[in-house]
Amino acid sequence: MADTRLIAEITLVHPELVLTPTIEAVPEVTAELEYQTFAGPGSYYLFFEVHDDDDFERFDRAIEADWTVSEPSVVIEGDDFRVYRMRLTSAERLVLPRAAELGMRILRAESGRGGWIVTLEVSDREALQAFRRHCERMDVSFAVDRLYHVDERGRAGKYGLTPIQRETLLAAYDEGYFNDPRDASVADLAETLGVSSSAVSARLRRAMAALVENTMR
Repeated sequence: MADTRLIAEITLVHPELVLTPTIEAVPEVTAELEYQTFAGPGSYYLFFEVHDDDDFERFDRAIEADWTVSEPSVVIEGDDFRVYRMRLTSAERLVLPRAAELGMRILRAESGRGGWIVTLEVSDREALQAFRRHCERMDVSFAVDRLYHVDERGRAGKYGLTPIQRETLLAAYDEGYFNDPRDASVADLAETLGVSSSAVSARLRRAMAALVENTMR
């Protein structure tokens, strides 16, 4: 049997977590943490890939008023996304470095559910509990949304789909998104799933890529 890895999808919420004021102001926009780098002792620059179904104007206004970050700038601009660099104004609620210290690998961190949806590769359940206790000490709400295994190729479940990808595809099928003509839009799916339209679009792309990778190659 192939070795498997434990994956945890958790939601972290606190009004002082990075970009929370922006997430609350423009919940339809999805921001994904790309990486972080040191700007100096105790200071960080964060890079976010942002998907907006509109023209980024509301997002730009929101981050200008967001006290959790400063010095926002666009470093990459695509057709429907941007990559922003921002300076973290306070590391007091920066909890993810503790996850790394506990031997976890941060696979994804995406805005949603009023905070951050974080996908972690977990060494064992004890480490996850230790991270939970750390978040609780920091007064950061911690909820485990999904806990599942993937094999050494990163595949989870049938056809290599993660639970969230499977949920998104099934919702799209049930709502008639794949019908011709379509009976549901991305916005309809976003309302059904309780996430932003841009998040649905990203999940559909990843799910379809996983299906092709694991069924046709």
